Amino acid sequence: MKITAKKLRKLKACKEQVEIFEKEWPQGCRVTLKACRRAVELGLDLNWAVGHILSAPARAAYMEAEAPAWAVYEEATAPAWAVYEEATAPAFYRAAKSDGEGE
Repeated sequence: MKITAKKLRKLKACKEQVEIFEKEWPQGCRVTLKACRRAVELGLDLNWAVGHILSAPARAAYMEAEAPAWAVYEEATAPAWAVYEEATAPAFYRAAKSDGEGE
């Protein structure tokens, strides 16, 4: 599969991402492991690409392959997310109270 800036614009990719892509690959690029790794280094949003570029069968295969990594990520970040939610609960309460919705 070849991806070009023109194709990304047609799919309504965000301008900044297209600019980064086009600077790296002015003639477009074939999807290779090396190109995918470079895209990650450049900060390109591969999750967006999964949803907008891949066919439904390819997207399903990606999701299946991604599932174990996603499970590890969720397990690793769950404690931090719990701390974040606990820390932001008072802020939400104060905001709701100032909005006339608190106790």
